[in-house]
Amino acid sequence: MIIQSLCRYYDILAKDENANIPKLGYSSAKVSFSLVISPDGILSHIIDLRSDDKKPKPKDINVPIQKSRANGIFPYFVCENAKYVFGVEKVKKSEFEKKFSLNSKNSTDDYKILEENDKEVTLVHQRSRECFEAFKTLHHSILDGLNDQEVRGFLSFLDGWNPEEFLENPKTREYKDDILAGGNCVFECNGNFLHEKSAVRNAWETYSQNETGSTFAQCLISGKVEPVAKIHQKIKGVVGAQSAGASIVSFNNDAFCSYGKEQSFNSPISESAMFKYTTALNHLLSSPSNRIRIADTTVVFWAETSKKSCEKSCEELVKFFFDPPEPEKKEEKNVEGSRVQDITTVKEIEEILNKVRIGKKVNQEDIGADPETNFYILGLSPNNARLAVRFWYVASIGSLIEKVARHHLDMEVIRDDYGPRYVSVYRLLNETVPQSSDKKTVSPLLGGLILRSILTDTGYPISLYSAILSRVKVDGSINFVRAGFIKAYLLRLSRAGLSNLSQDLITMSLNEESSSVPYRLGRLFAALEKAQNDTNREMKSTINSKYFSSASSTPAVVFPVLLKLAQHHIAKSEWGFRSNQLIEQILEGVDEFPAYLNLEDQGMFMLGYYHQRKAFFTKKEVPSNKEVPL
Repeated sequence: MIIQSLCRYYDILAKDENANIPKLGYSSAKVSFSLVISPDGILSHIIDLRSDDKKPKPKDINVPIQKSRANGIFPYFVCENAKYVFGVEKVKKSEFEKKFSLNSKNSTDDYKILEENDKEVTLVHQRSRECFEAFKTLHHSILDGLNDQEVRGFLSFLDGWNPEEFLENPKTREYKDDILAGGNCVFECNGNFLHEKSAVRNAWETYSQNETGSTFAQCLISGKVEPVAKIHQKIKGVVGAQSAGASIVSFNNDAFCSYGKEQSFNSPISESAMFKYTTALNHLLSSPSNRIRIADTTVVFWAETSKKSCEKSCEELVKFFFDPPEPEKKEEKNVEGSRVQDITTVKEIEEILNKVRIGKKVNQEDIGADPETNFYILGLSPNNARLAVRFWYVASIGSLIEKVARHHLDMEVIRDDYGPRYVSVYRLLNETVPQSSDKKTVSPLLGGLILRSILTDTGYPISLYSAILSRVKVDGSINFVRAGFIKAYLLRLSRAGLSNLSQDLITMSLNEESSSVPYRLGRLFAALEKAQNDTNREMKSTINSKYFSSASSTPAVVFPVLLKLAQHHIAKSEWGFRSNQLIEQILEGVDEFPAYLNLEDQGMFMLGYYHQRKAFFTKKEVPSNKEVPL
């Protein structure tokens, strides 16, 4: 299902001229230098293709496909690194001493040092020579039949190149450190890239189609009998995975083999289908507009539509819902690259939320695309040299938007003017770890669980709810993110009929008429805390730091002590009578203090505490007593 969907998405991208997606037989590579070869086979000069940033970045160029290679010698066509192009390698001093010292099996005849210092050694050795020879042999086998002056000049360069003269050439010596750092090089002849010449492309495509050793079988994706991919291309861009890429499909254990079939022949996927799904997935992972991160999971998403405007509209909406940008701060104003909330998009989101709130369906005008358009979400997490599929979700864009909107509606709670209007999943998960910690390690399981709850419109994971409650108890504070999730969790629990709580009792702001005892006890704790603060506003430590955790769990033990203590504070306070009135009003609905509060009741306690504290700092509208003239 995943691979089929990615193959279809590749077919859509391939028809879009602006998508810049590699065609079959080609792939995108990061290229650092262009080697300009004269018609007589001389390296005339080197062009630096990297960006002008403080830390130069290689340029992404579509070149003949660069398949994943293991430890063997496997040259790529017309785009390679220094070891293959020049037969030269730079290694660390310690590595050199380990591999090439006189005490090892290697003799001085097996290598030649071109340059060395205290840290690194530039040398030509047996393997680097073999890499260069393999590179030269490959190009002769593909290009020898072409009657093209520029191609012949390129082959003459390879035939005449001596790896040991690398530092004697003024052109290579000028860029020696950058070239030997591992960047790829392409070749340029007469102002054109060699890999872009039609004759070279035709020769490459003929060679790749007639490549020997292919095993034919019926492809599980296309259903056609085609050459089967033995090794699948690496997937790059998943956070935490190997930088060189990791496999999403691989077989490298005897336990995975069956009926005498090894590696990927166990599940025959054709070379063309393999190319399509890996290219499409790498394209998505390289696009910031199609990628977000949730805990250790890298999430990619896409709309299955050929209309670029509709696809962009869908993806922008989904990205905003899952990863809304922070509101602009004064010190960040006009800062390049800062991601701030767009007012127009916020208004669009509010209109969608209002529709979902009253039960109306979202339409094409709301989201800029057909609500029935298929939308896909794929979550990938690193697993050694492979990738694990954390979750896979398919639905219409209209259904998806409604479910994500319902999540934000459930999370709505009274808040201050600061902070984001909509809370991202990433920020919600961060509330489960200590805020003072420099390295916030969120449980890898929570990301998948919370996203699954949002996408299926079901109850939130109790593990996340318990983690939020624990943080509130330990920190002794509850912000709008934590309060919003507690409200949302209890609301969905009640909506599903899994709680005795009525949905009417779980409100966005203070509900003075609520009959919930735990909710009233939370309000009571906030009132007692304020009574203490009114006595001495410079007090560094309040009852919160000492009693909050036990009050939310075992109120019968704590509240009699707190009420007795409060009388001393009320007597000293100038506005003590107001605190006394509020305490009496709250206690009217409490017949007795419960001995123990379960997790649901603890959530209501914390929600009551949060609502009451917000009410203390919210100005009440005073009705006008002026008589209206007749």
